[in-house]
Amino acid sequence: MLLLLNTIMLEPNRWTEEKHLTRHLTTLLPIIHQAGFLNLEIWQYHLFDCNQRSVEAIKSQLSDLGMNAPVLGAYPQLHLEGNAGETELTRLGLLVNSAKLLECSVFKIFAGRIASTDADAAVRGISVERMIRLADSLAEHGITLTLETHGNTLCDTLDSTIRLLDELDSASNIDICFQPYVEDNTDAAIEAFDTLRDRVSHLHLQNRLLDGSVSLLEKGTWTDMRRFLPHVKAAGFNGFACLEFTADIIPAAGSTFDLHQVIVNAQRDRDFIAQVWG
Repeated sequence: MLLLLNTIMLEPNRWTEEKHLTRHLTTLLPIIHQAGFLNLEIWQYHLFDCNQRSVEAIKSQLSDLGMNAPVLGAYPQLHLEGNAGETELTRLGLLVNSAKLLECSVFKIFAGRIASTDADAAVRGISVERMIRLADSLAEHGITLTLETHGNTLCDTLDSTIRLLDELDSASNIDICFQPYVEDNTDAAIEAFDTLRDRVSHLHLQNRLLDGSVSLLEKGTWTDMRRFLPHVKAAGFNGFACLEFTADIIPAAGSTFDLHQVIVNAQRDRDFIAQVWG
């Protein structure tokens, strides 16, 4: 298992519509390196405005620091048609090129941005078609496409995920990026993982408290990581495990985002994973 840090946790504007960066990736990389994280999942919006020269410069900086970015995470709206659809496909193509330049081995996406219960036959059909085309374009560069199990996507329930994998069976380079579907139910998380585990090559790790706030992995009640992670190890998982969020990524009212504290919390999560993974 290779542990990654997801750069999304370091941007306080991650959930705003505009996603204006408070710090560019080039300024974050030395800080991440100093904290001892050498492998990254790069959030799409840290590359959003990067042209080829900029991405090549990031790759060079990573190499100089002895770091790698095995995963690029993207969030395409696969159902869009007309001019909006063409714009989205162009953006997706640029991100595929970025993944190639960064020598990523995994390209992680949301399986669209429409909940499975809201996706009619047309939405599902065009989304599946575009995922197959995306997988084929990634296969040319030896990159695996992983689909994140996440709300408001075509992988928002176990049944929908299984159905989607069946619909995508013509592509041989599609796997799952697994995170639990339900809150406060470790048994359900383990059961869902076991159902999908032959296709899981990528984990997203986060935890939350009963009030929904993001917590340290060891403190959260969303998933009992002392049970879940040893189970995943015993199942033979040997892919990427990515720290996606940690405590203090959302500042308390009246406070500002404290990058140093978030990094410290990520280090605590890293140490916890090392302890329970054994």
